[in-house]
Amino acid sequence: MALKIFVDFDGTITTEDVGNAFFETFGGPGYRDTLKEYESGVLSAQETFRRGTRAIGTARLSDVDRFLHQQKIDETFVRFVEFCRVNAIEMYIVSDGLDYYIRGILEIHNIHGVPFFSNTLIASPVDGDRVAFDIQFPFSDAECTRCACCKRNIVLTRAGDEDIIAYIGEGYSDRCAAQYADIVFAKKSLQTFCQQENISYYPYTSFQDVVDRLKTLLTKRLRKRRRAELMRRSAFLCE
Repeated sequence: MALKIFVDFDGTITTEDVGNAFFETFGGPGYRDTLKEYESGVLSAQETFRRGTRAIGTARLSDVDRFLHQQKIDETFVRFVEFCRVNAIEMYIVSDGLDYYIRGILEIHNIHGVPFFSNTLIASPVDGDRVAFDIQFPFSDAECTRCACCKRNIVLTRAGDEDIIAYIGEGYSDRCAAQYADIVFAKKSLQTFCQQENISYYPYTSFQDVVDRLKTLLTKRLRKRRRAELMRRSAFLCE
């Protein structure tokens, strides 16, 4: 039995939602209206991303690089990564954001070797320092349009029957995956969702809180959350 941890990126590892800020910064404030259409159910997640990408047109790489350097992360996340390595815990980042800024921000903070899953943003040179962006969705789910990158599917395919699954998140795109996890760390809207759905969870404000809790849990026999275990079994039976 092994503990495997899945971690959201925007608003969890970073202090703000980098994806929304990226599209507003380079595509204009009109992206807020696009987001409202998504939140009201008018647009799918993929179409929301496509509109944001089209609105950008082209951007200067120097401006994008400056934007990435302005993004802040939870300063205790580096400690959490080291904790996982020392304790031989598999940890994955799962994001409904973009690989372009995830990879860039991790490199800026000298965080290496952490596997992540996300949507793919492709930058193609146009003229001088300018690039045009295109977007792809390698981890989408044909039956669900609310997330462009299906975190639930990633969790299910990366964890075995005997594994204990832990999930750390804070927002809308974390709700589905959290339901399939044995241990949930939640804040903000994910915490509210867990309360509404009667999902047991540990509140946290930083990754130091997560590390402190895990140190205690690892001294005990980790147990599966019964409802999550049944949901995982049901998901595989439906495949």
